[in-house]
Amino acid sequence: MDRRIGGRKLVNNRHSPDPIGAWSFTEGLDEILKKSCQLMAKQGFHGTSMRDLAQETGRSLSGLYHYFRSKEDLLFLINFGGFTTLNTAWRELVDTLEQPREKLYAFIYFHLGYFVEHMDEMRLMTWGTQVLHVEKARMIQKLKDQYTDALKEIVMELHKAGAGRDFDDKRLSRETYLLFGMMNWTFSWYDPHQHGSVAELIRDIYRTFLRGISNGEYDEGDLDRMESAVGEIFEQTKKPSMWARTVVVEPDH
Repeated sequence: MDRRIGGRKLVNNRHSPDPIGAWSFTEGLDEILKKSCQLMAKQGFHGTSMRDLAQETGRSLSGLYHYFRSKEDLLFLINFGGFTTLNTAWRELVDTLEQPREKLYAFIYFHLGYFVEHMDEMRLMTWGTQVLHVEKARMIQKLKDQYTDALKEIVMELHKAGAGRDFDDKRLSRETYLLFGMMNWTFSWYDPHQHGSVAELIRDIYRTFLRGISNGEYDEGDLDRMESAVGEIFEQTKKPSMWARTVVVEPDH
């Protein structure tokens, strides 16, 4: 399966059983994306020019156009790479869990953990896809929907475990997006020096959401156990690069 970005070919690893998670960037492109994310997160999409990106990445303008035709191509690759990595890594993590509360805690830990590790990239991923061409926006939205559905399924399992019945889809959607809002908004105000550690933040979000949807009681000993277990798994699934399993870029022949 081939896709083309900026006149270049994205080649899938056909030997992988998971085509979405089978991509990986070349080393040169990986460095460009990291530095570009840092600059665009600081200056904004519209406030950053291709010339700015060339200077930041230490490449000539023509050299940068060798990888991208436009900033839109760059933003697409950042989003495609980021959400593919999130979906793939989460699937690896959730396969080790059974109980809905464990999955809820793990998802919050996982989501905030990736935010902390990749602040610039994740900030760009929350901008939306309004500036992208409709086909590229559709591809990113599909990846976002997969990630959202993973959390929505956990919320549904929590309700089933607590009330023994299903809830309507609208309620599940509201509660899912409320939890995303709680997690994503923290990075507009969170400072570890003022508000405590990330581990404490994860616990507070877990407690608040669990109480809110089910008046659920929890045991601090269970939280200690989940933090230790999930933390170990998370460290194993983390990759050196946000884009470690995303896109191989090969020149056209």
